[in-house]
Amino acid sequence: MLYDEVEVAAIKLALYNVDVFGEAEKGILIKSITWLKDFYDQSGDDIYLQKAIWHIYAYLELGFPFESGTEEFQAVLERMGKEAEEVFPESRYFYRKLKLNKTNVRNLLGKWNSRLQSMKVEEVVSDIIEKVQEKKEGEYVYHSGKVIKETKEKTLWEHTFKLFVKQDEAVFYDINKNKHYVLTERRTDGKDSDC
Repeated sequence: MLYDEVEVAAIKLALYNVDVFGEAEKGILIKSITWLKDFYDQSGDDIYLQKAIWHIYAYLELGFPFESGTEEFQAVLERMGKEAEEVFPESRYFYRKLKLNKTNVRNLLGKWNSRLQSMKVEEVVSDIIEKVQEKKEGEYVYHSGKVIKETKEKTLWEHTFKLFVKQDEAVFYDINKNKHYVLTERRTDGKDSDC
């Protein structure tokens, strides 16, 4: 198996202070993957392809859609003689696109507890739409229901959701169901665009 939990966690940890350098985590990971692939081409040492795969796993686990790095990822996979489905078998690495509107966002939230929640469901729907449309970059958490698990740093509720907003895309993650959705908007030319 190509996945190494410790290596992938180390890569993600290394990215936490990356904004100090003024470059987004996504861009740094793509450049790292490219560099590792190029170094493999020069040296022929398979360890660089292995490290590139670990960087791809880190990229995906940070909530970035596979489709955004397909070209670089395919180049690494081709050199390894592998298919994406073989190396990344879990569907959590592939995202479903969903149009950004009240109905779709409300459906993503599912059953919402009227007493135990971070916000009322109507407020959550409006907040998500506003943050995505205005491209308010950041990571946002919404929850409803009883606490399932709690540690010092994190809490998991019956329904826990994360919204990742970047300048060029927005990803909605249903943590409990382990499903990701890329939220898209209708552009003025009538075509869909990743937020």
